[in-house]
Amino acid sequence: MNINKSFFVVFFAFIGNKDNEATYKLLHAKNRDHKSMISVYRQPIFYASHSLAEIKNYGAWLLLVFLLSGCVIEPVKPSSDTMAKIHTILVVPVESPPLEVIPDLIESRFPVYSQYQYQALPHSVFLEKHIYKNSGGVLIAGLLSKDDSVSVVNLHQSPDSTEKTANLKSLVSLSASWMPTFMLAQEAVSQLNGDRVKALLSTYYYRLPMASGDSEVNIGYWRKTIRQWYNQNRSSVDYRQLGLEHVDAVLEVGIETYRIFAVQTSLQVLIKLIDPNTGQVIGKASTKTFSAKDSPQTLLNYDAEKFKQLVTEMGKRLITRGANELGLPLKATDQSITLSPLAIDTVTQ
Repeated sequence: MNINKSFFVVFFAFIGNKDNEATYKLLHAKNRDHKSMISVYRQPIFYASHSLAEIKNYGAWLLLVFLLSGCVIEPVKPSSDTMAKIHTILVVPVESPPLEVIPDLIESRFPVYSQYQYQALPHSVFLEKHIYKNSGGVLIAGLLSKDDSVSVVNLHQSPDSTEKTANLKSLVSLSASWMPTFMLAQEAVSQLNGDRVKALLSTYYYRLPMASGDSEVNIGYWRKTIRQWYNQNRSSVDYRQLGLEHVDAVLEVGIETYRIFAVQTSLQVLIKLIDPNTGQVIGKASTKTFSAKDSPQTLLNYDAEKFKQLVTEMGKRLITRGANELGLPLKATDQSITLSPLAIDTVTQ
């Protein structure tokens, strides 16, 4: 992957401590031709809009993601012989990460936040980072004030002993939240159901092995966990224990990038095709897109209906592209579907 040297210069200047003059002098000495670029990030007007801690956080993750975006992951495509044996597919949504919004919505929801940078105390004294749910049920990772009106959500509490496996959790537990991968799984069922393939929607979702506490609100940790799931060549769920004798393949549908940055909404869909008898991953594909329609405030107002519609439209196109990369037979349909009564544990009936 060919990355221009200037990107790294800007990267280190962006995440570096504003007060660490030695660091900046070293960068200026070694990169005199990029001096003007570094100086841009040291202007007072830039630091007036965000706290230093946020600059480090946003700069490190956003630019690193940008630099690595040129690394294309080749899809794993099943052989034609394997595809010819697949007639029934169970579609399982993977747990969605919380939405990342930059700049943080605290700036519009809690305007006094902008005054914290002028105070001696760090903003963590006034604000804490949590996963919270907006009025439309969208889960968001962001800053909350101690007297905020939104509801904090704890996603990874102790697993329910009634679940079928440690990795599967009932979709009923998400009835009050909007999980985009559930919408994507529904879309996959709609597109796959046809004369050649029968697709079933699981009533369970794959629960990511996330740690609770501080890690739960760390978007970087979510990405790492989701990437580990995607890179696995064997499923961590033993589908043989669930009575899937009449299911030829399991399609797990997840997302990695799920973000609103200024007016750009980004979505990346990851899909894996699994042999339920062996647990072997026989196909995988990664597709991504973005839209620059509205601000986060516009999209997430009024129960986030505009945001849900936008992500649904983007997700439909990505499911189509991913299925085509795997060679799955698609049937274009506009029909809406409901949750299949064939839950994982009763699919053989």
